[in-house]
Amino acid sequence: MSVPLHRFGRRLLLYLSAAGASCALQRNGHLSEVQYLPGDEEGWEVFSGLLLAHPDTPVAIAVDSVDEIYRGEILPHVFGRDRVEMTERRLRQVIHQSPYRAALRQGRERQGQTRGDRYLIMGLSNPEQIRPWLDILYQRGTPLAGIWLLPTLSAGLVHRFRLKDPRLLVVSEQTGGLRLTYLEGGELRFSRLAPVDGNQHENPLEGYAEEIERTRQALVGQRLITRAEKVKVVLIDPLNTLNDLHGLLPEAAGFQCFSINRSRLLEALKLPHALLAESADALYLSLLSRAPSSANLMTAEQHANRRAFWLRRTLVFAAATWLTLSLGSALLLLGGAWRLERQSDALQARAVTDRARVADLLAPAGGDGLVTRRLAAVAAWNAVQQRDRLPTPLLDAVHAAAEGRGVRLTRLSWTNDAQGAGLSVEGEITTFEGDYRAAHAGIAYLSRDLGRRLPRHRVEVTAWPVNAQSGEELEGSIGSNSPAARFQLRVQP
Repeated sequence: MSVPLHRFGRRLLLYLSAAGASCALQRNGHLSEVQYLPGDEEGWEVFSGLLLAHPDTPVAIAVDSVDEIYRGEILPHVFGRDRVEMTERRLRQVIHQSPYRAALRQGRERQGQTRGDRYLIMGLSNPEQIRPWLDILYQRGTPLAGIWLLPTLSAGLVHRFRLKDPRLLVVSEQTGGLRLTYLEGGELRFSRLAPVDGNQHENPLEGYAEEIERTRQALVGQRLITRAEKVKVVLIDPLNTLNDLHGLLPEAAGFQCFSINRSRLLEALKLPHALLAESADALYLSLLSRAPSSANLMTAEQHANRRAFWLRRTLVFAAATWLTLSLGSALLLLGGAWRLERQSDALQARAVTDRARVADLLAPAGGDGLVTRRLAAVAAWNAVQQRDRLPTPLLDAVHAAAEGRGVRLTRLSWTNDAQGAGLSVEGEITTFEGDYRAAHAGIAYLSRDLGRRLPRHRVEVTAWPVNAQSGEELEGSIGSNSPAARFQLRVQP
């Protein structure tokens, strides 16, 4: 599965071959500044200048070389750390002469009675081809995004054109020779770079046809296809120079030719017309943005450096974001304080204007001071008026409650002081014949009846004919012939 490692942000893309190198700058998936670099000190110096012009820009490298190793393997189906250790061990066994190697997992496959995983072991057997370029990266402190063999990009091109054929031989004309890549079910199986000597044939395309036939025989020898099986040849033709190759690969010889010319490449890859005209390598530089991550040939140390770079960049981005948010919040607070200060000044100015208008309006009435004194007098009058309440409603309610109940009112006293207004009622029961229990019941009923008549007042019996509390003193005259049942009530708001 292809992972767009360099799809977003800014990246430098480097395409290396025996004839030199091509470099391009990628911003958010768009290529620019494609240029050719010689494979000597002059090219290395130009590349060093590019790294200085674009500091901290990750570099992704595609390598097109004859020193490549491809080997299919079926390994046990394991997960996690066990899978990593197993593939690393197998890589060291197969490709021990180079640290640049990878195991591309390509699905499940049955082996005898068990099912395993199919891997393509690949590597660059001559690391000296990329060493000078990596040394420049190291000297400039530029992070390395990845190293990929050019054939691993062909699967992405086939997926772009939705070629569903089970077996494809992708042929392209490179600066180092003719690249022939065999795909089965959309997965890379084999590839070779064939140097072609144009002096052997009057028509260079005849040499291309011979190399395609040799590759077909090699696939038969590796039992990837049968001798009678036809192979569909896909010609990648960005310069429209391979059209006559169809006639040299007749269907009777077991070939089916299909060309992807310049216009179709430009449309599918969204490349500017001038960019592909400047360099055919721009085609593979654009495919580098979707290289499969599992085919990355970087060493463990280079992977660790890349993770450290992205962790550092993430921390810097988080710190910058936090600082930006803090500055934004501070600016918002300062702006809010400034707006509040302006509003406060406006309100103060409005208050001064209102006071001036009030003074003008109160001038005919004697001025602000006289009006204030008059208002104070009115407030004092209202306060006195609230306290100066007449007891007439209370007196009427007391007389109505006592009427017809054998109660004689002996004293009514009205008080209206700082502690509040209140009515004190003293009286006695005229029908009392010594039955204090009945007297108590009648007084209690009188208190409740008076409370119903005056719902906004509190009625309390302050004295009973006989006080039954233990703390009270016993009063009265011995031998009196006419006992009395006196009581006292207190009515308060």
